[in-house]
Amino acid sequence: MGAFAVLFFALVNWLNTSYNWGMQPSNIRGVGGLLTIVILATGIYLTMQAVKKEQANKLTYGQALKVGVIVAVITAVLVALFGFIYCQFLNPGYAQYMVSEAQKAMAANGETPQQIAEHSKSVQAEFSTGGQVMQALVGQTVVGTVVSLILGAFLRSKK
Repeated sequence: MGAFAVLFFALVNWLNTSYNWGMQPSNIRGVGGLLTIVILATGIYLTMQAVKKEQANKLTYGQALKVGVIVAVITAVLVALFGFIYCQFLNPGYAQYMVSEAQKAMAANGETPQQIAEHSKSVQAEFSTGGQVMQALVGQTVVGTVVSLILGAFLRSKK
């Protein structure tokens, strides 16, 4: 999933730059993030279905939640690891690029140089390697747990 998010961002950002679509890179990244939620939810759903089938169509809510959280945590670790590799080795200039693009957007929105400098600190933290890793670990785990809570209610065996 981490590879999907990176490839999606790279492709759409390249198209955006090449064809002057005018999209902010942070918006492209956000759309990619939303798509990864769909992929995560699909993976959790399919795993819950597989476990239910394996257990003769019996799946308690607790079992469904456990399976979903396990998928979410494994996904979070893999996405965080890929994010670390991407930011450290494949594209070490990623954070600076995102900060630069954010600064351009802030200037276009009429922010003062002081406001831009203040906001740039949080943007730098968000797109740093550590920020990317933490966002992956927390985001994927929390979203996957919420998805599991919802899907578990629907996929559990009815008495």
